[in-house]
Amino acid sequence: MSEPPLDMSDRGVTGASLDWEEEVPAETLEAVKDLFVALGKALRAHQLYDENNPVYQRFVTGLRDAFGGVWSEMDRLPVQVQEDRFLWSGEVVYRSESRSDSLAFLFYKDGIREITFLPGIEDDELLTFLGVLQRARNLKPEGDDLLTILWEEDLETFRYHYIDVLAEGVELPEAGPGNEQSEFEAVLQGEVGDLEAGAVDDSGEAGTAREAPPGQVSTEDFNPTLYSLDAKEMETLRQGLKREMGRDLRRSVLEALFDRVEDPRRRERQSEILEIFRTLLPNFLSRGALRPAAALLHELDRLLSEEEMLDEERAEQARRILEDASAPETVGELVRALSDGSIRGDSEVLGTFLQFLRPKALIPLLRASERTEDENVREVLREAVQAIAGRHRSGLLGLLDAGDPLVVAGAVRVAGRMGMEDAGARLVRLLEHEAADVRLAAVEAALSLRAATVAEPLEWALEDEDRRVRMAAARALGSLGYAPATPLFREILGSKAMRRAGVGEMVAFFESYAELGDPDAVPFLDDILNGKGFLRRKEPEDLRASAALALGRIGTAEARAALEKAIDEPEPVVRSAVSRALRGEEEGRG
Repeated sequence: MSEPPLDMSDRGVTGASLDWEEEVPAETLEAVKDLFVALGKALRAHQLYDENNPVYQRFVTGLRDAFGGVWSEMDRLPVQVQEDRFLWSGEVVYRSESRSDSLAFLFYKDGIREITFLPGIEDDELLTFLGVLQRARNLKPEGDDLLTILWEEDLETFRYHYIDVLAEGVELPEAGPGNEQSEFEAVLQGEVGDLEAGAVDDSGEAGTAREAPPGQVSTEDFNPTLYSLDAKEMETLRQGLKREMGRDLRRSVLEALFDRVEDPRRRERQSEILEIFRTLLPNFLSRGALRPAAALLHELDRLLSEEEMLDEERAEQARRILEDASAPETVGELVRALSDGSIRGDSEVLGTFLQFLRPKALIPLLRASERTEDENVREVLREAVQAIAGRHRSGLLGLLDAGDPLVVAGAVRVAGRMGMEDAGARLVRLLEHEAADVRLAAVEAALSLRAATVAEPLEWALEDEDRRVRMAAARALGSLGYAPATPLFREILGSKAMRRAGVGEMVAFFESYAELGDPDAVPFLDDILNGKGFLRRKEPEDLRASAALALGRIGTAEARAALEKAIDEPEPVVRSAVSRALRGEEEGRG
């Protein structure tokens, strides 16, 4: 809401609401200063993020809290506006020398000289007020001004006084006595006399050539052939222009900042550049610019790794930037953007960015790697987790005891890929985890570790209630060639449960049994393939076909002889499996 224009004839009076004589309590002054700091942060977040972003919501909440702290001390906040500062009760509560991002100059340039905040602005009108300031920063010179925008919004809890900028400080000249008629006639006569004298000179020198007065421009000076470029020069110019227009200015600016931040003699400049980095990083991420974001994290990591490059204060500043980038909210938002396609980046760039994050990024990355359906994104996320865990092994091992099954499963798989043998004891315990996904991941990791301490517990998983876990355990024991599991395999293969199992599970168990090196495997499998059971009835065709594939895996002369006995088998499924086994082909895993 606007107030009548200020009377600026007395520059010492800027509004009756300000009492310069009353001493200001230090606590209240600090509360007002904190309010404008919070306002600057909230406005920056309003520029960079959408309203659902956790970072944005955090800064807006901080601004609301700052207003609440002020209202506990006063019922209105009148502020005087100067070119580079805000004054409250004669004290500077905000100052910025840079016009480009100065809140004070944003108001001052459009003639606003006093603003007043009223209780309630932090509720319904706060987002509108931030939107007004954002629009004002993006105004074109020939467009509306801040006064127009404020007038349109007609805020109830924000008031302002303004002056006519064009008339400010301008003294209008008073009318003089003017010139007499005789003065104009004298000037006219002088001009006419000069022209007549020139005419006489021309007539007296007719027919003779006159030289141009010195300093006069001649058309010869503009002969285009003297300044034209040949074809080669034009092509060089064209290529140079194309190269310059296509140059990544963002990268060039970053490289310039990187060069300057590496000077340990200029600590203050290092702080300024690190603050620029802190502002740039969320800006890059919000626009999907992963390459410069990755370059920025790489530079910060390098600065921290080199001795004496940063002192403790600057090093802490750099670490805070990396910690902010590793926050679960930031990483979660990035992963969602990757999954829905709003951010696209090749695997190499994405992996480079993610690998420099801190251990607290492991949880959202692991959770995302287990949830995403995009194979490429899943692989990149796991590689990023592996890169982070390579620097912080204890952080990954600690997540094996996390409460979220998705996080535990992801951590187990990465531990297996990294060959972390010190995770073996925990894998044994996780084989009994209540979540099937965790048990499955533990089986897969045990196979990757190929540790004897894990092989024996894998036998328990052969009778797991989850089909995926049973199949994975069977293949793991077969791949390890763990002969002590032979009796249990034979018991399971001959059980009624195996006859009710699916084809994929049958094949997994029979083929894995064939790899255990059991000396009695051929007679056992021959009896299933060619033998006759109760009432001289043969075994189910799926079971016999699986036995045939297992004999093909063994590949000895005795195994081949057993297969040849069934070469004319009338059952098509069994006959096909025998034929494949004799040709040495492997059944696809189901």
